[in-house]
Amino acid sequence: MKPTNVAVLTALGMLFTSVSVYSLTPPGGIAWQRGGADVGSGGVVPEQVGTVKVGDAQPQPDISRFTAGSTLMIDGRVGNAKLARSSNGETFIMLEARGGDGLAARSAAPVNLSLVIDRSGSMKGTRIRNAISAATSAVDRLSDGDVVNVVTFDTQTQVVVAPTTIEPGARERVNAAIRGITLGGDTCISCGLEEGMSLLGRTSGKVSRMLLLSDGDANHGVRDVPGFRGIAQRAQTRGVSVTTIGVDVDYNEKIMTAIAQDSNGRHYFVENDSGLTRVFEEEAQSLTRTVATNAEATIELAPGVELSRVFDRSFRRSGNQVIVPLGAFSGTEVKTVLLKVRVPSGREGVAPVASVDLGYRDLVSGADGRCSGKLALEVVADAAQATELDPVVNGRVQRTETAAVLKDANTLFEQGKVEEARRRLSAREATLRSAADKARSTPGGARAKDVNSDFDRQIAAVGPENPFRNEPQFAQPPPAAGKPSPAAPAPAQESRAGKSAVRKNAEQALPFAF
Repeated sequence: MKPTNVAVLTALGMLFTSVSVYSLTPPGGIAWQRGGADVGSGGVVPEQVGTVKVGDAQPQPDISRFTAGSTLMIDGRVGNAKLARSSNGETFIMLEARGGDGLAARSAAPVNLSLVIDRSGSMKGTRIRNAISAATSAVDRLSDGDVVNVVTFDTQTQVVVAPTTIEPGARERVNAAIRGITLGGDTCISCGLEEGMSLLGRTSGKVSRMLLLSDGDANHGVRDVPGFRGIAQRAQTRGVSVTTIGVDVDYNEKIMTAIAQDSNGRHYFVENDSGLTRVFEEEAQSLTRTVATNAEATIELAPGVELSRVFDRSFRRSGNQVIVPLGAFSGTEVKTVLLKVRVPSGREGVAPVASVDLGYRDLVSGADGRCSGKLALEVVADAAQATELDPVVNGRVQRTETAAVLKDANTLFEQGKVEEARRRLSAREATLRSAADKARSTPGGARAKDVNSDFDRQIAAVGPENPFRNEPQFAQPPPAAGKPSPAAPAPAQESRAGKSAVRKNAEQALPFAF
Protein backbone atom coordinates (compact mmCIF):
# COMPACT_ATOMS: atom_id res chain seq x y z
CA MET A 1 0.00 0.00 0.00
CA LYS A 2 1.30 3.46 -0.90
CA PRO A 3 2.42 5.71 1.97
CA THR A 4 -0.14 8.34 0.95
CA ASN A 5 -2.96 5.79 1.22
CA VAL A 6 -1.74 4.72 4.65
CA ALA A 7 -1.73 8.31 5.82
CA VAL A 8 -5.25 8.92 4.57
CA LEU A 9 -6.61 5.75 6.19
CA THR A 10 -4.85 6.61 9.46
CA ALA A 11 -6.35 10.09 9.51
CA LEU A 12 -9.83 8.71 8.82
CA GLY A 13 -9.41 6.18 11.60
CA MET A 14 -8.40 8.88 14.11
CA LEU A 15 -11.36 11.03 13.06
CA PHE A 16 -13.77 8.09 13.49
CA THR A 17 -12.34 7.36 16.94
CA SER A 18 -12.71 10.99 18.00
CA VAL A 19 -16.32 11.15 16.82
CA SER A 20 -17.09 7.84 18.56
CA VAL A 21 -15.69 9.03 21.89
CA TYR A 22 -17.77 12.23 21.87
CA SER A 23 -20.86 10.44 20.50
CA LEU A 24 -20.79 7.94 23.33
CA THR A 25 -20.32 10.60 25.97
CA PRO A 26 -23.60 10.90 27.89
CA PRO A 27 -25.14 14.29 28.63
CA GLY A 28 -23.66 15.59 31.85
CA GLY A 29 -20.20 14.24 31.07
CA ILE A 30 -18.54 10.89 31.62
CA ALA A 31 -20.24 8.51 34.04
CA TRP A 32 -17.67 6.35 35.77
CA GLN A 33 -19.35 5.54 39.06
CA ARG A 34 -23.02 6.44 39.22
CA GLY A 35 -25.50 5.70 36.50
CA GLY A 36 -28.67 7.48 35.54
CA ALA A 37 -29.34 11.08 34.61
CA ASP A 38 -28.40 13.85 37.00
CA VAL A 39 -31.56 15.87 37.54
CA GLY A 40 -31.68 19.29 39.17
CA SER A 41 -34.34 20.62 41.51
CA GLY A 42 -37.69 20.86 39.78
CA GLY A 43 -36.84 18.12 37.28
CA VAL A 44 -34.29 20.15 35.34
CA VAL A 45 -31.74 17.97 33.53
CA PRO A 46 -28.21 19.37 33.63
CA GLU A 47 -27.69 21.47 30.52
CA GLN A 48 -24.31 21.12 28.84
CA VAL A 49 -22.92 24.38 27.48
CA GLY A 50 -20.42 24.59 24.67
CA THR A 51 -20.49 22.16 21.73
CA VAL A 52 -18.25 20.75 19.01
CA LYS A 53 -19.27 19.69 15.51
CA VAL A 54 -17.66 16.98 13.43
CA GLY A 55 -18.92 16.92 9.88
CA ASP A 56 -22.71 16.58 9.89
CA ALA A 57 -22.81 14.97 13.34
CA GLN A 58 -25.12 16.39 16.00
CA PRO A 59 -23.51 18.91 18.39
CA GLN A 60 -21.80 17.09 21.22
CA PRO A 61 -21.50 18.29 24.82
CA ASP A 62 -18.38 19.95 26.09
CA ILE A 63 -17.25 17.40 28.66
CA SER A 64 -15.26 20.07 30.52
CA ARG A 65 -18.38 22.08 31.52
CA PHE A 66 -21.95 21.68 32.68
CA THR A 67 -24.84 23.81 33.90
CA ALA A 68 -27.70 22.42 35.98
CA GLY A 69 -30.45 23.36 38.42
CA SER A 70 -33.43 25.65 38.88
CA THR A 71 -33.86 27.28 42.31
CA LEU A 72 -30.11 27.01 42.66
CA MET A 73 -28.12 26.90 39.43
CA ILE A 74 -24.65 25.41 39.35
CA ASP A 75 -22.06 25.98 36.67
CA GLY A 76 -19.16 23.54 36.78
CA ARG A 77 -16.05 23.71 34.65
CA VAL A 78 -12.55 22.29 34.41
CA GLY A 79 -9.73 24.78 34.07
CA ASN A 80 -8.34 23.17 30.90
CA ALA A 81 -10.56 21.32 28.43
CA LYS A 82 -7.48 19.67 26.93
CA LEU A 83 -4.20 18.82 28.63
CA ALA A 84 -1.03 17.61 26.94
CA ARG A 85 0.09 14.08 27.69
CA SER A 86 3.50 15.55 28.52
CA SER A 87 2.03 17.84 31.20
CA ASN A 88 1.93 17.21 34.94
CA GLY A 89 -1.89 17.07 34.77
CA GLU A 90 -2.50 20.14 36.94
CA THR A 91 -5.75 22.00 36.40
CA PHE A 92 -8.67 23.47 38.34
CA ILE A 93 -12.27 22.59 39.16
CA MET A 94 -14.50 25.61 39.55
CA LEU A 95 -18.12 25.63 40.69
CA GLU A 96 -20.32 28.69 40.60
CA ALA A 97 -23.63 28.38 42.44
CA ARG A 98 -26.30 31.06 42.28
CA GLY A 99 -29.95 31.64 43.01
CA GLY A 100 -32.15 31.20 39.93
CA ASP A 101 -33.04 34.46 38.19
CA GLY A 102 -36.39 35.90 39.15
CA LEU A 103 -37.27 33.18 41.64
CA ALA A 104 -38.77 33.86 45.01
CA ALA A 105 -39.69 31.65 47.89
CA ARG A 106 -43.37 30.73 48.20
CA SER A 107 -43.44 32.96 51.24
CA ALA A 108 -40.82 34.97 53.09
CA ALA A 109 -38.22 32.64 54.56
CA PRO A 110 -38.80 32.13 58.29
CA VAL A 111 -36.00 33.96 60.11
CA ASN A 112 -34.03 33.17 63.25
CA LEU A 113 -31.95 36.30 63.87
CA SER A 114 -29.43 37.11 66.58
CA LEU A 115 -28.24 40.68 67.08
CA VAL A 116 -24.95 40.67 69.00
CA ILE A 117 -23.86 44.20 69.90
CA ASP A 118 -20.67 45.50 71.47
CA ARG A 119 -21.51 47.68 74.47
CA SER A 120 -17.94 48.32 75.63
CA GLY A 121 -16.97 51.80 76.74
CA SER A 122 -15.58 52.74 73.32
CA MET A 123 -19.11 52.54 71.88
CA LYS A 124 -20.11 55.71 73.72
CA GLY A 125 -21.87 58.62 72.03
CA THR A 126 -23.27 58.29 68.54
CA ARG A 127 -21.96 54.74 68.08
CA ILE A 128 -24.21 53.11 70.65
CA ARG A 129 -27.13 55.38 69.70
CA ASN A 130 -26.81 54.48 66.03
CA ALA A 131 -26.29 50.80 66.87
CA ILE A 132 -29.54 50.83 68.87
CA SER A 133 -31.35 52.59 66.04
CA ALA A 134 -29.99 50.08 63.49
CA ALA A 135 -31.02 47.13 65.64
CA THR A 136 -34.58 48.39 66.05
CA SER A 137 -34.76 49.02 62.28
CA ALA A 138 -33.73 45.41 61.66
CA VAL A 139 -36.43 44.20 64.04
CA ASP A 140 -38.98 46.35 62.19
CA ARG A 141 -38.05 44.50 58.98
CA LEU A 142 -38.92 41.10 60.46
CA SER A 143 -42.23 39.42 59.71
CA ASP A 144 -44.70 37.89 62.12
CA GLY A 145 -43.51 34.41 63.02
CA ASP A 146 -39.81 35.29 62.80
CA VAL A 147 -37.66 34.85 65.90
CA VAL A 148 -35.11 37.35 67.22
CA ASN A 149 -32.73 37.50 70.16
CA VAL A 150 -30.47 40.33 71.25
CA VAL A 151 -27.17 39.97 73.10
CA THR A 152 -24.77 42.66 74.27
CA PHE A 153 -21.21 42.11 75.41
CA ASP A 154 -18.35 43.84 77.14
CA THR A 155 -16.24 41.57 79.35
CA GLN A 156 -19.38 39.51 79.85
CA THR A 157 -22.63 39.01 77.99
CA GLN A 158 -26.11 40.19 78.71
CA VAL A 159 -29.20 38.67 77.10
CA VAL A 160 -31.23 41.78 76.34
CA VAL A 161 -33.93 39.84 74.50
CA ALA A 162 -34.33 36.08 74.85
CA PRO A 163 -35.53 34.27 71.68
CA THR A 164 -38.83 35.99 70.94
CA THR A 165 -41.34 35.30 68.18
CA ILE A 166 -42.48 38.43 66.39
CA GLU A 167 -46.23 38.83 66.80
CA PRO A 168 -48.63 41.65 67.69
CA GLY A 169 -47.19 43.55 70.64
CA ALA A 170 -43.92 41.61 70.74
CA ARG A 171 -42.07 43.84 68.26
CA GLU A 172 -42.40 46.94 70.41
CA ARG A 173 -41.38 45.04 73.56
CA VAL A 174 -38.23 43.86 71.75
CA ASN A 175 -37.42 47.38 70.55
CA ALA A 176 -38.03 48.85 74.00
CA ALA A 177 -35.52 46.38 75.46
CA ILE A 178 -32.98 47.32 72.79
CA ARG A 179 -33.40 51.03 73.56
CA GLY A 180 -32.48 50.23 77.17
CA ILE A 181 -28.95 49.00 76.28
CA THR A 182 -26.29 50.73 78.38
CA LEU A 183 -22.49 50.85 78.14
CA GLY A 184 -20.07 48.57 80.00
CA GLY A 185 -16.33 47.89 80.11
CA ASP A 186 -13.88 46.05 77.81
CA THR A 187 -14.50 43.75 74.82
CA CYS A 188 -15.10 39.99 74.79
CA ILE A 189 -16.20 39.29 71.21
CA SER A 190 -16.07 35.52 71.68
CA CYS A 191 -18.45 35.82 74.65
CA GLY A 192 -21.05 37.50 72.47
CA LEU A 193 -20.57 34.96 69.67
CA GLU A 194 -21.02 31.98 71.94
CA GLU A 195 -24.10 33.42 73.64
CA GLY A 196 -25.72 34.33 70.35
CA MET A 197 -25.12 30.82 68.95
CA SER A 198 -26.58 29.26 72.07
CA LEU A 199 -29.76 31.33 71.76
CA LEU A 200 -30.09 30.63 68.02
CA GLY A 201 -29.85 26.92 68.81
CA ARG A 202 -33.14 27.07 70.71
CA THR A 203 -35.06 27.57 67.44
CA SER A 204 -35.10 25.17 64.49
CA GLY A 205 -36.59 25.14 61.01
CA LYS A 206 -35.71 28.74 60.17
CA VAL A 207 -32.91 30.62 58.38
CA SER A 208 -30.37 31.43 61.10
CA ARG A 209 -28.11 34.45 60.93
CA MET A 210 -26.14 36.49 63.41
CA LEU A 211 -25.23 40.16 63.04
CA LEU A 212 -22.13 40.86 65.11
CA LEU A 213 -21.16 44.50 65.67
CA SER A 214 -17.97 45.72 67.32
CA ASP A 215 -15.76 48.80 67.26
CA GLY A 216 -12.74 47.39 69.07
CA ASP A 217 -10.26 44.57 69.49
CA ALA A 218 -10.84 41.40 71.48
CA ASN A 219 -9.12 41.96 74.83
CA HIS A 220 -11.01 39.29 76.81
CA GLY A 221 -11.89 35.68 76.02
CA VAL A 222 -10.60 34.35 72.68
CA ARG A 223 -8.14 36.83 71.18
CA ASP A 224 -6.45 35.10 68.24
CA VAL A 225 -7.62 34.59 64.66
CA PRO A 226 -7.37 30.75 64.71
CA GLY A 227 -9.53 30.69 67.83
CA PHE A 228 -12.20 32.79 66.14
CA ARG A 229 -12.02 30.65 63.01
CA GLY A 230 -12.84 27.65 65.18
CA ILE A 231 -15.90 29.39 66.63
CA ALA A 232 -17.03 30.48 63.16
CA GLN A 233 -16.68 26.96 61.78
CA ARG A 234 -18.84 25.64 64.62
CA ALA A 235 -21.44 28.27 63.71
CA GLN A 236 -21.32 27.17 60.08
CA THR A 237 -21.84 23.51 60.98
CA ARG A 238 -24.94 24.58 62.91
CA GLY A 239 -26.31 26.41 59.88
CA VAL A 240 -25.52 29.87 61.27
CA SER A 241 -23.86 32.47 59.04
CA VAL A 242 -22.32 35.43 60.86
CA THR A 243 -22.27 38.87 59.26
CA THR A 244 -19.64 41.01 60.97
CA ILE A 245 -19.82 44.80 61.13
CA GLY A 246 -16.74 46.78 62.07
CA VAL A 247 -17.47 50.31 63.25
CA ASP A 248 -15.01 53.19 62.82
CA VAL A 249 -11.30 52.39 62.31
CA ASP A 250 -10.09 50.75 65.51
CA TYR A 251 -11.68 47.31 65.31
CA ASN A 252 -9.66 44.19 64.45
CA GLU A 253 -10.38 43.55 60.76
CA LYS A 254 -8.46 40.25 60.78
CA ILE A 255 -10.73 38.78 63.44
CA MET A 256 -13.94 40.16 61.94
CA THR A 257 -13.20 38.99 58.38
CA ALA A 258 -12.11 35.54 59.63
CA ILE A 259 -15.42 35.10 61.47
CA ALA A 260 -17.37 36.09 58.35
CA GLN A 261 -15.33 33.92 55.99
CA ASP A 262 -15.46 30.72 58.01
CA SER A 263 -19.18 30.99 58.74
CA ASN A 264 -20.17 31.82 55.12
CA GLY A 265 -21.14 35.32 56.17
CA ARG A 266 -20.36 38.85 55.00
CA HIS A 267 -18.22 41.63 56.42
CA TYR A 268 -18.92 45.37 56.43
CA PHE A 269 -16.62 48.25 57.31
CA VAL A 270 -18.79 51.13 58.54
CA GLU A 271 -16.46 54.09 58.98
CA ASN A 272 -19.26 56.47 59.90
CA ASP A 273 -21.63 54.94 62.42
CA SER A 274 -24.54 56.77 60.81
CA GLY A 275 -24.37 54.04 58.14
CA LEU A 276 -25.25 51.23 60.57
CA THR A 277 -28.98 51.38 59.92
CA ARG A 278 -28.44 50.78 56.18
CA VAL A 279 -26.34 47.67 56.87
CA PHE A 280 -28.75 46.19 59.42
CA GLU A 281 -31.74 46.80 57.17
CA GLU A 282 -29.92 45.34 54.16
CA GLU A 283 -29.08 42.16 56.07
CA ALA A 284 -32.58 41.80 57.47
CA GLN A 285 -34.04 42.31 54.01
CA SER A 286 -31.72 39.73 52.43
CA LEU A 287 -32.95 37.16 54.94
CA THR A 288 -36.50 37.59 53.67
CA ARG A 289 -35.29 36.93 50.09
CA THR A 290 -33.64 33.62 50.93
CA VAL A 291 -34.51 30.95 48.34
CA ALA A 292 -32.37 28.07 49.62
CA THR A 293 -30.66 26.98 52.83
CA ASN A 294 -28.17 24.34 53.94
CA ALA A 295 -26.51 24.25 50.53
CA GLU A 296 -23.55 21.90 50.32
CA ALA A 297 -21.41 21.02 47.31
CA THR A 298 -19.91 17.53 47.11
CA ILE A 299 -17.09 17.05 44.61
CA GLU A 300 -16.30 13.39 44.09
CA LEU A 301 -12.90 13.13 42.46
CA ALA A 302 -12.50 10.50 39.76
CA PRO A 303 -10.12 7.59 40.39
CA GLY A 304 -6.52 8.78 40.19
CA VAL A 305 -7.35 12.49 40.50
CA GLU A 306 -5.39 14.10 43.35
CA LEU A 307 -6.49 17.13 45.33
CA SER A 308 -3.82 19.80 45.64
CA ARG A 309 -5.73 22.65 47.25
CA VAL A 310 -9.17 23.99 48.14
CA PHE A 311 -9.12 27.77 47.87
CA ASP A 312 -10.53 30.14 50.49
CA ARG A 313 -13.41 28.03 51.84
CA SER A 314 -13.61 25.60 54.72
CA PHE A 315 -14.24 22.00 53.67
CA ARG A 316 -14.06 18.41 54.83
CA ARG A 317 -12.79 15.23 53.19
CA SER A 318 -14.41 11.81 53.04
CA GLY A 319 -12.37 9.42 50.91
CA ASN A 320 -12.26 10.89 47.42
CA GLN A 321 -15.07 13.33 48.22
CA VAL A 322 -14.53 17.01 49.03
CA ILE A 323 -17.54 18.55 50.80
CA VAL A 324 -17.88 22.33 50.85
CA PRO A 325 -20.73 23.94 52.85
CA LEU A 326 -22.19 27.02 51.17
CA GLY A 327 -25.04 27.89 53.54
CA ALA A 328 -28.05 29.97 52.49
CA PHE A 329 -28.64 31.75 49.19
CA SER A 330 -30.56 34.98 48.87
CA GLY A 331 -32.05 35.93 45.50
CA THR A 332 -29.35 35.82 42.82
CA GLU A 333 -26.46 35.60 45.29
CA VAL A 334 -23.38 33.91 43.79
CA LYS A 335 -20.89 31.68 45.62
CA THR A 336 -17.90 29.90 44.13
CA VAL A 337 -15.81 26.84 44.94
CA LEU A 338 -12.30 26.48 43.51
CA LEU A 339 -10.07 23.41 43.68
CA LYS A 340 -6.65 22.71 42.22
CA VAL A 341 -6.23 19.09 41.19
CA ARG A 342 -3.84 16.80 39.38
CA VAL A 343 -5.40 14.57 36.71
CA PRO A 344 -3.67 11.41 35.38
CA SER A 345 -2.29 12.50 32.00
CA GLY A 346 -0.18 9.55 30.94
CA ARG A 347 -2.65 8.25 28.35
CA GLU A 348 -4.46 10.00 25.53
CA GLY A 349 -8.23 10.20 25.51
CA VAL A 350 -11.01 11.28 27.83
CA ALA A 351 -9.98 11.60 31.48
CA PRO A 352 -12.81 11.80 34.06
CA VAL A 353 -12.18 14.57 36.60
CA ALA A 354 -15.08 14.82 39.05
CA SER A 355 -18.74 14.21 39.74
CA VAL A 356 -20.43 17.24 41.32
CA ASP A 357 -23.56 17.30 43.46
CA LEU A 358 -25.18 20.37 45.02
CA GLY A 359 -27.79 19.61 47.67
CA TYR A 360 -29.92 22.17 49.50
CA ARG A 361 -33.26 22.91 51.09
CA ASP A 362 -35.39 24.51 48.39
CA LEU A 363 -37.62 27.25 49.84
CA VAL A 364 -39.30 27.84 46.47
CA SER A 365 -40.66 24.32 46.10
CA GLY A 366 -40.71 23.57 49.82
CA ALA A 367 -38.72 20.37 49.28
CA ASP A 368 -35.12 19.19 49.19
CA GLY A 369 -33.34 20.30 46.01
CA ARG A 370 -30.44 18.76 44.14
CA CYS A 371 -28.54 19.40 40.93
CA SER A 372 -25.58 17.49 39.56
CA GLY A 373 -23.12 17.14 36.74
CA LYS A 374 -19.89 15.47 35.70
CA LEU A 375 -16.62 16.93 34.50
CA ALA A 376 -13.90 15.46 32.33
CA LEU A 377 -11.13 16.64 30.05
CA GLU A 378 -9.21 15.31 27.08
CA VAL A 379 -5.55 14.30 27.19
CA VAL A 380 -3.91 14.98 23.83
CA ALA A 381 -0.55 13.87 22.44
CA ASP A 382 0.30 17.18 20.79
CA ALA A 383 1.03 19.93 23.31
CA ALA A 384 0.00 22.47 20.69
CA GLN A 385 -3.57 21.15 20.98
CA ALA A 386 -3.72 21.73 24.75
CA THR A 387 -6.05 24.57 25.72
CA GLU A 388 -5.35 27.68 27.77
CA LEU A 389 -6.93 28.13 31.17
CA ASP A 390 -10.67 28.82 30.84
CA PRO A 391 -11.19 32.64 31.12
CA VAL A 392 -13.89 32.29 33.80
CA VAL A 393 -11.70 29.97 35.87
CA ASN A 394 -8.70 32.24 35.37
CA GLY A 395 -10.68 35.20 36.64
CA ARG A 396 -11.57 33.24 39.80
CA VAL A 397 -7.95 32.14 40.31
CA GLN A 398 -6.86 35.75 39.91
CA ARG A 399 -9.41 36.86 42.51
CA THR A 400 -7.78 34.68 45.15
CA GLU A 401 -4.41 36.23 44.34
CA THR A 402 -5.88 39.75 44.37
CA ALA A 403 -7.39 39.13 47.81
CA ALA A 404 -4.01 37.85 49.03
CA VAL A 405 -2.23 40.93 47.69
CA LEU A 406 -4.68 43.28 49.42
CA LYS A 407 -4.00 41.47 52.71
CA ASP A 408 -0.24 41.47 52.10
CA ALA A 409 -0.34 45.20 51.37
CA ASN A 410 -2.15 45.74 54.67
CA THR A 411 0.53 43.81 56.54
CA LEU A 412 3.34 45.75 54.86
CA PHE A 413 1.61 49.06 55.55
CA GLU A 414 1.08 48.20 59.21
CA GLN A 415 4.82 47.43 59.42
CA GLY A 416 5.57 50.92 58.10
CA LYS A 417 6.64 49.63 54.67
CA VAL A 418 4.41 52.01 52.75
CA GLU A 419 6.36 52.08 49.49
CA GLU A 420 6.70 48.30 49.47
CA ALA A 421 2.93 47.99 49.91
CA ARG A 422 2.43 50.35 46.98
CA ARG A 423 4.87 48.40 44.80
CA ARG A 424 3.03 45.19 45.62
CA LEU A 425 -0.30 46.72 44.59
CA SER A 426 1.19 48.26 41.45
CA ALA A 427 2.74 44.95 40.39
CA ARG A 428 -0.59 43.23 40.94
CA GLU A 429 -2.34 45.82 38.80
CA ALA A 430 0.13 45.20 35.96
CA THR A 431 -0.40 41.43 36.23
CA LEU A 432 -4.17 41.83 36.18
CA ARG A 433 -4.11 44.14 33.16
CA SER A 434 -2.02 41.62 31.26
CA ALA A 435 -4.32 38.75 32.26
CA ALA A 436 -7.39 40.85 31.35
CA ASP A 437 -6.01 41.66 27.90
CA LYS A 438 -5.35 37.97 27.28
CA ALA A 439 -8.82 36.99 28.50
CA ARG A 440 -10.45 39.60 26.25
CA SER A 441 -8.60 38.22 23.24
CA THR A 442 -9.91 34.71 24.00
CA PRO A 443 -13.46 33.86 22.86
CA GLY A 444 -15.49 33.90 26.06
CA GLY A 445 -18.95 33.20 24.69
CA ALA A 446 -21.86 34.22 26.88
CA ARG A 447 -19.58 34.80 29.87
CA ALA A 448 -17.28 37.33 28.18
CA LYS A 449 -19.06 40.26 29.86
CA ASP A 450 -18.75 38.58 33.27
CA VAL A 451 -15.03 37.95 32.72
CA ASN A 452 -14.41 41.58 31.73
CA SER A 453 -16.36 42.86 34.74
CA ASP A 454 -14.46 40.50 37.04
CA PHE A 455 -11.08 41.85 35.93
CA ASP A 456 -12.28 45.46 36.02
CA ARG A 457 -13.33 45.10 39.68
CA GLN A 458 -9.99 43.59 40.62
CA ILE A 459 -8.00 46.27 38.80
CA ALA A 460 -10.03 48.97 40.53
CA ALA A 461 -9.28 47.40 43.94
CA VAL A 462 -5.47 47.47 43.54
CA GLY A 463 -5.13 50.31 41.01
CA PRO A 464 -4.70 54.05 41.50
CA GLU A 465 -7.98 54.30 43.45
CA ASN A 466 -6.65 52.04 46.21
CA PRO A 467 -6.28 54.28 49.29
CA PHE A 468 -2.64 53.31 49.81
CA ARG A 469 -1.81 54.55 46.33
CA ASN A 470 -3.76 57.81 46.22
CA GLU A 471 -3.21 59.24 49.71
CA PRO A 472 -0.38 61.82 49.56
CA GLN A 473 -0.07 61.73 53.35
CA PHE A 474 1.18 58.12 53.12
CA ALA A 475 4.36 59.27 51.35
CA GLN A 476 7.52 58.54 53.34
CA PRO A 477 9.90 61.51 53.36
CA PRO A 478 13.57 60.83 54.13
CA PRO A 479 14.31 60.93 57.88
CA ALA A 480 15.56 64.24 59.20
CA ALA A 481 19.08 64.43 60.60
CA GLY A 482 19.35 63.96 64.33
CA LYS A 483 16.60 62.92 66.67
CA PRO A 484 12.96 63.27 65.56
CA SER A 485 11.00 66.08 67.08
CA PRO A 486 8.69 65.06 69.94
CA ALA A 487 5.91 66.79 68.01
CA ALA A 488 6.50 64.67 64.88
CA PRO A 489 3.25 63.31 63.39
CA ALA A 490 2.26 59.72 64.07
CA PRO A 491 3.35 57.13 61.48
CA ALA A 492 1.04 56.81 58.51
CA GLN A 493 -0.19 53.39 59.61
CA GLU A 494 -1.38 54.83 62.92
CA SER A 495 -3.30 57.71 61.35
CA ARG A 496 -7.03 57.58 60.89
CA ALA A 497 -6.61 57.56 57.09
CA GLY A 498 -4.15 54.68 57.35
CA LYS A 499 -6.43 52.57 59.53
CA SER A 500 -9.35 53.32 57.23
CA ALA A 501 -7.34 52.18 54.19
CA VAL A 502 -6.45 48.88 55.88
CA ARG A 503 -10.06 48.16 56.71
CA LYS A 504 -11.30 49.10 53.23
CA ASN A 505 -8.81 46.64 51.73
CA ALA A 506 -9.93 43.91 54.13
CA GLU A 507 -13.60 44.54 53.27
CA GLN A 508 -12.83 44.23 49.53
CA ALA A 509 -10.64 41.14 49.89
CA LEU A 510 -13.29 38.86 51.42
CA PRO A 511 -15.78 38.76 48.51
CA PHE A 512 -12.93 38.37 46.00
CA ALA A 513 -12.02 35.11 47.73
CA PHE A 514 -15.61 33.85 47.71
